Amino acid sequence: MSRLAGPGALLAVLLVTAGCASAASGPGRTLSGAAMPVLATSAVPGVPAVTTRLTVADLARDASLPGLAAKITSWGYLSGRQRTFQGESHHLTLVVSRALMFRNPAGARHYVSFVREHQTAFFGGFVQARRLADRALSGWLFTPPLCACHMANPALIGILDSRTRVIWLEINGPAATSALLERLLGVVRNSDPATRI
Repeated sequence: MSRLAGPGALLAVLLVTAGCASAASGPGRTLSGAAMPVLATSAVPGVPAVTTRLTVADLARDASLPGLAAKITSWGYLSGRQRTFQGESHHLTLVVSRALMFRNPAGARHYVSFVREHQTAFFGGFVQARRLADRALSGWLFTPPLCACHMANPALIGILDSRTRVIWLEINGPAATSALLERLLGVVRNSDPATRI
């Protein structure tokens, strides 16, 4: 894999490409005319990306909580997509970008609040959570503890509710910082997505 130019160059590429996502998961349908933006496949240079749809069952596997699928359904979850970048890199080795669509804003808020209230079930023990610093972003930043393994890299997860949509972004790697995560969340939130499911 080629070495990336640096975090600044990575951000520049993300800013240019976040709104230009290609339909890597194949032709899809428009969901009530609502776009489901995730980071573009070119957003993390040199790291392969895979795009999948997310069902209620997929989301329920995020945490071992009884009745989670029924709760997600009751909040009006409609559909979602996930793009996962994973590979060797000197900057970001894992990026998970999700867009989750709910029937109404209350459903999106319920989901984000639920993840916050059950953060240990979603991200493991001793996870730290704080409100996102950017007032334009309504959501939470979660920082699980570093594993005890040699050369462990930080992992950061940000979750926003943006009207009827939830934006979920996880980054991991030597360049992963809360500042970078917040900038990328803003890029996805404000993107003019070309891809619909």
